[in-house]
Amino acid sequence: MNKKILIVDDEFDMLQLLKRSLEPDLDCRIVTASSGKDALELIFHQAFDLVLADIKMPEMNGLELLEQIKRVINSHFQG
Repeated sequence: MNKKILIVDDEFDMLQLLKRSLEPDLDCRIVTASSGKDALELIFHQAFDLVLADIKMPEMNGLELLEQIKRVINSHFQG
């Protein structure tokens, strides 16, 4: 079974580099998002096995994003 990884980074070139290099090596499907807001939208509609987030991003940094993801997951499993 293929795993699905979400990579979040505000730098387009970094997203493309990580997707091209990791996807074949890890035999997984990689989805990318260029902001925390875009990542949360994806997470509301699909499940991911792993989220990799850049720490320094405008508007919502990687740590804030991971906190929001944790809240979404907790509310999903509690409700």
